[in-house]
Amino acid sequence: MNNNLLNNGFIPNQELYHNNQSSYVEGYLKGNIGKKIELHASFCDSIEWRDSVFTGVLHNVGKDYVVLRDRQNDYIIWSIYIDYIIITNN
Repeated sequence: MNNNLLNNGFIPNQELYHNNQSSYVEGYLKGNIGKKIELHASFCDSIEWRDSVFTGVLHNVGKDYVVLRDRQNDYIIWSIYIDYIIITNN
């Protein structure tokens, strides 16, 4: 690889993308831990789980996942599968 491209800024430095700061969405979701949510996810390669809706309490949030807890189960859903999340304010 040509080091001149790296030094001239044509190829972004990975540190810009892998810093320790939270994303806006991650920070917003962390502020809503403990609230009831409805998480809509699509698993395009699965026949049984193609389009799924998970309802429960937002338990934890990471850079690339959401943990949702209902009365019987805990679900770890990777962010790449999440379509959208509805947060209930009651």
